[in-house]
Amino acid sequence: MLYDSYQRRLIIDRCWLIYDLITETFAVPHQFHIDFPLMVEVALISGYLQVLVEISRKGHLLHIHEEYDFRNHELVIRVYSYNLLHKSKHNIIRADPLPHYRVDYRRRKLAHFPHHLHEEKGRICSFSGQIEDFVKRVAAVLESESQN
Repeated sequence: MLYDSYQRRLIIDRCWLIYDLITETFAVPHQFHIDFPLMVEVALISGYLQVLVEISRKGHLLHIHEEYDFRNHELVIRVYSYNLLHKSKHNIIRADPLPHYRVDYRRRKLAHFPHHLHEEKGRICSFSGQIEDFVKRVAAVLESESQN
């Protein structure tokens, strides 16, 4: 039972890290702050976090999906998908760890295989697999769009 509470704490810590990352980087609707605790509860029951939140005035959406596992008392993100979506819900950029790409669009070996990013032009790029790096990339994309 103690192990279960430890696992729950790890999931809660991960969820709130994601919450802080999103809310410190983007202006989100007030309802997101109300709905997020329910998302955390679902993550505790199901072992995966699913977030869909509007992050810009133009209606861009951030979609985060992470599935969790435990190995040696550590939380492991078994599968993830991070997406920046246009308000029409088509992908602008997406990151995932599926092993179907080994090289980037320049035919260079991916630095963090199997992690990779599908960028705005559909090209495959190296990606660290870290949500912090994805959020930085999303912020940069939105900044460049607002300047055009």
